[in-house]
Amino acid sequence: NDENLTNVEKINQCFSLFSLDLHTDNLATKGSIVSNLFDYINATPYGNFDDEDTPTPENEPTGNITDYDFEQDAAAIYASFMTYYHIDLYAQLDKMHWDVFKALFDNLGEKTPISRIRQIRNDDLSNYKDDAQQAGLMAEAQMYYQLDKNKQADSFGKGSASIFDSLLGYAD
Repeated sequence: NDENLTNVEKINQCFSLFSLDLHTDNLATKGSIVSNLFDYINATPYGNFDDEDTPTPENEPTGNITDYDFEQDAAAIYASFMTYYHIDLYAQLDKMHWDVFKALFDNLGEKTPISRIRQIRNDDLSNYKDDAQQAGLMAEAQMYYQLDKNKQADSFGKGSASIFDSLLGYAD
């Protein structure tokens, strides 16, 4: 369980998983390599600003908030690749480069399973303040598709406070 590991232990484990012939015991070097690796894995083609003062459009995600998890959403991602690109990801193991996978993943059609799940996760429940039944259905869907890493933080599901406020007439 990685929750019980110290940061040093996490860095050492990551380093041993990802590096082949780089023999070093220097923790700063290892930490830098692991950090750069995660930056590369999590890189996006858009919205990468060096200046924190650069304004972010309202419809763009802020920070490094992700609405998917490659492990939790694996089945939906697999189905999306099969549906949209006719690519069997299992057949592509050890063949498809990470950059190719990410480019294809980032450009999946909006009607694919993973894109629909991401749309549900990001839907603003305050948009349903005039339709309590639809708001309830969307809140249920958001709870169902909620990322496991977010469940501990919000036991009611994303945006539950805004939907309760809307239903009770407290919203702006």
